[in-house]
Amino acid sequence: MNLRRLQITGPFGSPYRLGGVMNILDGEALLGTIDPVPVSNGGSVVHIEHFRPATMVSDAQIHIGRLIFLEICQFLADGFQQVQTVSFTFTRRVDILGGGSQQAAARAETMERIGAVGVSITPHAMAGHFVVSGQWHYNRENLRALGVVLVEERLRYTKWALQARPAPGVLKGLRSLLVR
Repeated sequence: MNLRRLQITGPFGSPYRLGGVMNILDGEALLGTIDPVPVSNGGSVVHIEHFRPATMVSDAQIHIGRLIFLEICQFLADGFQQVQTVSFTFTRRVDILGGGSQQAAARAETMERIGAVGVSITPHAMAGHFVVSGQWHYNRENLRALGVVLVEERLRYTKWALQARPAPGVLKGLRSLLVR
């Protein structure tokens, strides 16, 4: 089974430019956008926040946000050598993860698995919801940990996507039956 990999581009499919709008896609399907993507310290620190999910992500019966963040870290590590730190602030409520404390715990656990430091959980203005923040530093150990968790998430997403979306041949077959 080929594990699905997400693509990251700039606006309208253009190559991503550090500090610009970041579009996250699965093939042709837009999963969401991050705008702006603040960059500081001469381009060595990127801050991920304000993810705007596409409807298919909001309606999905799987949490894709974790995979998206991991793909972003891998993308930045592979393509932007000046980036040494990815800081993050997760504020979006994701009901599929359970209540606020469950969401925060799941996010914090994933961040710690990839070697993030300074992971904190603080109350959000919305009662019962929490903000998870911290930093992931680019180094050999963290990159290895990221790779392990990223493969797990890609596998989970690939299995879900295969079940959720019929194969292209199936759609073609269904169309031919409907045309008759």
